[in-house]
Amino acid sequence: MRALCTFILLTFCINGFGEDSDKRKIYLYLEGRAVFEEMCIQCHGKYGKGDGEWAKDWTENRPRNFREGVFKFRTTPLGKLPTDEDLKRTISKGISGTAMPAFGKHLRDSQYDAVIEYLKHLSRKWKDPENAAKPLVIPSQPDWVKSTEDREAKLVQAKELFTKNCASCHGETGKGDGPAGLQLMDIWGFPVKPADFSKKHYKSGDRYEDVYRTIALGLDGTPMVGFHGLMSEEEIWSLVVYVFSLRNNN
Repeated sequence: MRALCTFILLTFCINGFGEDSDKRKIYLYLEGRAVFEEMCIQCHGKYGKGDGEWAKDWTENRPRNFREGVFKFRTTPLGKLPTDEDLKRTISKGISGTAMPAFGKHLRDSQYDAVIEYLKHLSRKWKDPENAAKPLVIPSQPDWVKSTEDREAKLVQAKELFTKNCASCHGETGKGDGPAGLQLMDIWGFPVKPADFSKKHYKSGDRYEDVYRTIALGLDGTPMVGFHGLMSEEEIWSLVVYVFSLRNNN
């Protein structure tokens, strides 16, 4: 059946299937499926349900179920689909502390485009324009971030923000051991542990901008909400610096 479907798709391409853009999408789909079957199927499963052979015994950090169309690491608002660049960032850099590796230069640019095109065929959400949204533009770092003296002054305010908004899950010292975080679950019913900020690497990335993105937009499918619109940019930046201070002090 798979061979027949491939033959039909290629036949459409060869015989003038739609516009050039349509032909490109078909070729990308076919190449993307090949990349997925070689690189991703072991964890994400044959149909992208996150139930691959290597994932069957995992209880934490489950592989993404692409059928759901829910993604943690995005530059778009909660509930919205990620951009192509968001997907490429996750594929290329991986997710620290999980089995998701960094493919980096193991894939050509065309292969990234292809596998992303294939992933979009695994969930119906990609067909509804209402599920798309413009990415949040991460604001530039304030000048005080680059000043050791000014940063130290901001940490006092940031600690108060952290204690009020984050410590219940992440713990007073940011080690992910807060009382409210002991029995957290994601929307799929799997346990979720709050991030341990004392670790060397963070799941969303190791740049200040990566942590800003997570604090501002949250992690879809998890109890981690976004604070964009609830906190000022200045307050979020101060939390970012505070989070990194917890890593540096451990």
